[in-house]
Amino acid sequence: GKASAMISKAVLALAIAGAAEAFCPSPLAGLAPAKATRPSGMELRMSAHAPAPGITRRGLVSGATAAVVLSSGVMGGNAAEVKDLVRLENGLSYQVKKANTGPLSALAPGVIDGDFVIVDYIAYLRDGTIFDNTVKRGKPVAFQMGKKQTIPGLEIGLIGMKAGEQRRLFVPARLGYGERGVCFEDASKGCLVPANTDLVYDVTLVSVGPSPI
Repeated sequence: GKASAMISKAVLALAIAGAAEAFCPSPLAGLAPAKATRPSGMELRMSAHAPAPGITRRGLVSGATAAVVLSSGVMGGNAAEVKDLVRLENGLSYQVKKANTGPLSALAPGVIDGDFVIVDYIAYLRDGTIFDNTVKRGKPVAFQMGKKQTIPGLEIGLIGMKAGEQRRLFVPARLGYGERGVCFEDASKGCLVPANTDLVYDVTLVSVGPSPI
């Protein structure tokens, strides 16, 4: 009845409020404002593709549950509350969102160092801001593993993935853009990725192929 409906609304409101609070970045030394620097390598390519400066802010990635999962993985929350979280020794963690379960999945190659991969991803700051989105652009990225053509965390998170698999990667700042971040030359425009910022990638492996050498 009415009482049940009111309780449901109250529970939902508390969940959303808690998730929004969890998304608020804790103050870290050197986080803001980051010094504007000229991006180089991957940073320059990323700045060119990412939506500048009118970046879409998303307080919640996909509802309160997704918000809690992101904040727990990135900001050091209770890992026991994150379902099927795989923690690696280097500090990166990930969840398998969709596995390759086709009839030939056992024979499908997993990504290894040196492979050529094509991936789609949505990349978030820890407050839920999307700073890069290949899905929206309709242009997956291609690179060779182990050649430092992307951030270390993305390469590490792809190891073992099979075509069609989806993972959510929780990337610590040191495996992302570190102390440099990704900033505009014009300091007034700020940074796409502030210095020392943990990241989250929802990544899909489109295809993988061995190195020809």
